[in-house]
Amino acid sequence: MHFHGYEWAGDGRLLTREAERRPVDIIRFGASDLPPMMTGWWLRRPASQVRGTWDTPEAAVHWLTARYTEHTPGGDPWLPLDARRRYALTQLAGACDVLWSRWISDTRWSGHYVIVCPPRLRPDLPCPTGRPAPATKPASAPAVPLSRPAPSGRTGPG
Repeated sequence: MHFHGYEWAGDGRLLTREAERRPVDIIRFGASDLPPMMTGWWLRRPASQVRGTWDTPEAAVHWLTARYTEHTPGGDPWLPLDARRRYALTQLAGACDVLWSRWISDTRWSGHYVIVCPPRLRPDLPCPTGRPAPATKPASAPAVPLSRPAPSGRTGPG
């Protein structure tokens, strides 16, 4: 597992152009720089949109923090930066994407994304930078049987 960083800042009114933000028309979707409607869809975008790739959650959160503070110099009064960092580390370690976004003026919106690759729910999606997928490990047998046979002579509960 590794992590890719993406970002977009611009006129937030452009976010209503949802056709460019959904991978229905893949040519239009791939050519758009608007953030996708779902975080994992970033991996369907060209590698040129990747702003960084990291092997650890700590490195990814370092980038995320730097980019966010650059775009939000006054901070966020609702969620302190230390709390954001701790949450992001926990989420990424659990293979969940992280998005930090904010309206920074009446019309200007800024979003910074760290996306898990390969995604936990779509491991078939190829890495946009061409990194090979990790080798899959064979599933091990559970340590405890999932169901137990009923004791002999009993047909139901109680």
